[in-house]
Amino acid sequence: MSKRNPGGRRTSQNTHDADDSFVVGVLEASNWAKANQQLVTVGGVLLAIVVAGGFYYLNYRSQMSDRAAESLEMIYQSISLSDTEGAKIDLATFLDQFGNTAYEGEARLVLGELYLESGDPQQALAVLEPIGQRPGSPVELQGAALLAQAYEQEGRWEEAEDTYLSIANRSDLDFQIRDALVAAARIRNAQGDAEGAIELYEEVLEELDQNSPERGEFEMRIQEIRSGSNT
Repeated sequence: MSKRNPGGRRTSQNTHDADDSFVVGVLEASNWAKANQQLVTVGGVLLAIVVAGGFYYLNYRSQMSDRAAESLEMIYQSISLSDTEGAKIDLATFLDQFGNTAYEGEARLVLGELYLESGDPQQALAVLEPIGQRPGSPVELQGAALLAQAYEQEGRWEEAEDTYLSIANRSDLDFQIRDALVAAARIRNAQGDAEGAIELYEEVLEELDQNSPERGEFEMRIQEIRSGSNT
């Protein structure tokens, strides 16, 4: 007598049930699509518009980036020909037209530096503050260094010192950290904070190799500050 296989019967039944459910689902979807044909058509059109808009936007951004690069290169040529005043005007126009491209930071650096070189720290501050107040990227750290110089030219010593210290805290480059600490120490010493200046110079020394030739320079500065404060 043959043995019954109830498990096999259940498996076959489950397969039929799954097939039936799939067919029912397809039929329901088909019926819904027929009943809502206008809605389906509108949805398809909207999807096509979204996809086309995405491609258009990406193409537009690419074209804008190419135009920005070409424009900035022409401005560099003006600077190389010593037409700094013309370059300032062109850079200001550049920021209006291409301020939302990847070249914004570079343009602000150049324009800010031109304003500093011409002794116009207020204009430099307006240009540099958007990229230098919270430095993180390499361009922003460079902008912060120029921003600190602008604060110095304006006599805003506390803001200049804070900006230099922000660079020292956020940068990963040894030379950038050292330069920022030295600048902050110089400001502290000039403002009569001898101990604060020594503290920063000692922080610089801690990061220098024992055989570094620069150690003598900073040790001498510390000694000069201590001698001056004792007189």
